[in-house]
This record gives sequence, C-alpha cells and structure tokens, in this order.
Amino acid sequence: MSEQGALLAESRVCDIVTELPVRGAVLSKFGIDFCCGGKQALATACEEKGIELEEVIREIHDIDVMNNESEMGELENMSATELCDHIESRHHNFLRQHLPTISAHAEKVALVHGGREPHLKEIARVFAELKEGLEPHMMKEETILFPLIRLLDSSTSLPDMHCGSVRSPIRAMFVEHDSAGLALARLRELSDSYTPPLHACNTYRALFGELELLEKDTHIHIHKENHVLFVKAQEIERDLLQQASVL
Repeated sequence: MSEQGALLAESRVCDIVTELPVRGAVLSKFGIDFCCGGKQALATACEEKGIELEEVIREIHDIDVMNNESEMGELENMSATELCDHIESRHHNFLRQHLPTISAHAEKVALVHGGREPHLKEIARVFAELKEGLEPHMMKEETILFPLIRLLDSSTSLPDMHCGSVRSPIRAMFVEHDSAGLALARLRELSDSYTPPLHACNTYRALFGELELLEKDTHIHIHKENHVLFVKAQEIERDLLQQASVL
C-alpha cells in the first residue's frame, strides 16, 4: 500500500470527506457512513463491513485524480473508434457510477434541509431532470451513434446508413448537450457555485462536491464529443464521399 493509501486507511471517515467532499460518493457506494458514523478510521469501517480496504482506497484515488485532472490528453492522436471507446469507458462509466449516488444525496438533503432552504428542493428537481436526460442520451450514443462512427472509421467506402448521414444523429446530440449544459448552469446558480453553508452536514457537503465534479466531468465529456469526436466522424464521412465521387 502506498504512503497516501496508508494515510487514508488511518484517517477518520469524516475527515476524508471534509478534505474533499466529493469522496463521499465513493464511501456511499460502499455503504460507509461518513455522517453519523464518521469518527471511525477508514480501515475500521471497512473491516466491520467486510469491505476490501484497498479497493476503497483505489476508488478514492481515482476520484481525486479526476477532480484534479486538467489535461485533455492526446485526443487528437486517437482514431474515431478509440475516442468512442475512451468516452464510453471514462465518461459514460463515470455517469453510471455516480448518478445514482448523487440522486440519493440530492433527495436526502432536500428532505432534511429543504423546508428551511427551498433551493435544495429545486436542486433535487433539476438534477432529477438532468439524470433522466443523460441516461437515454448515453444509450443512444452507445447503440446508434458510436456504432455508426466505428463503422465509418473501419470502412474503405461509404457504407449504407439508415439515418442517411452521420450528421443527423450528431445534430440530435448537440441539442441534448445544450440541454445538459443549461441544467448544469442552473445547478451551479442554485448552489452558489457549489458552496455549502457553514451549518451543512457531510452529506450536504458531499452533494455539492459531487455536483461540482459532475459539472467538470460533463464539460470535458461534451468537449471531447462536440469538438473532437464529432469533427473526426464528419471528416471521415466527407472523405469517403469524396472518394465515391471520384470513382
């Protein structure tokens, strides 16, 4: 175990979340109580629940890296197929892992604190709508658009496409990306840029940290699609069309 891992193992669960509230998403996933039972060391909490300590530490490390990520990587050097794989494994998996946890925290915080702070109920509502949009959006990409892009990327001549052109599903994704962006902007506004009040409990703080990480990852996610993947896909289609016109 690394030095950082050993330090996390000995740290109190509440302190782990206080240092970086978004880590609450990982602890909630494993059923570790960081609110009322937060005074336990992480190693003790894992032992009592029969959870593999190193697995929890690894996921905390992963979310720390994601929270601090600023480099977009060598996206331009990836093929369209590699970009589809990368987006699915990195960003779609991130959403599938974290959307349910954020949803549970948003509902809990709205229930406990929403009477005194009505904006928390609005946060829960806006997030629920965002989640309801993102889940089918990912499905459409994985079952319709990305397979089409992979087909184009592997073709030496223009294939038959049920939608006529890759531009058609791409236009639909642009519209849904814009809708997600508006929802994220509204969540930032409602949460005062994800700044919890002094009286906020750990779940409240974790929610705001999770929403901030969601915004950051989704902005990177959409950038990769709108400005890299979709551009490549349309360039591939254009080149295949030009080849067909020459023959």
